[in-house]
Amino acid sequence: MRKTLSHFLIKPTQFVALSRSLIKPKNIAHIQTDGSFGSSNISRTAVILNTRENVNYKLMNTYFDHKNSAESEWCSILNGIKHSIDKDEGSAELENDCLPVIQHLIRKSAPRKGYLQEYYYLIFKEVKNMEYLAIRWIPREMNRADDLFRVR
Repeated sequence: MRKTLSHFLIKPTQFVALSRSLIKPKNIAHIQTDGSFGSSNISRTAVILNTRENVNYKLMNTYFDHKNSAESEWCSILNGIKHSIDKDEGSAELENDCLPVIQHLIRKSAPRKGYLQEYYYLIFKEVKNMEYLAIRWIPREMNRADDLFRVR
């Protein structure tokens, strides 16, 4: 069995606010996102949104123009934020299992590759439409969005 980073980082990281407001509202939505890039160059993104009223939404998208798994992960986070806004959830905490993407967002440091920079700037553009958004890294084993890729 191949050891992943999540085997060594057992606990999720702390939530870090990306929004202008750093104060977590009492009642917020919860989002988990994941990206997948297959051997036939098909990219998929998965989003699970649990609203403030405890309504669960699942969203899957398929893309044929993504370059790699990094693009799938960035796109999944953007999709999760947009889906939250579409469902009138202006405050949320988002979890994802791709540490490099989460680190770029927390450090507010755009990736070097131009096609990934587009996602970075679009994410922060969407965050401006939210009252509060915080993110954190979680181990893959805790990411229920990853399970959507296995549902048939």
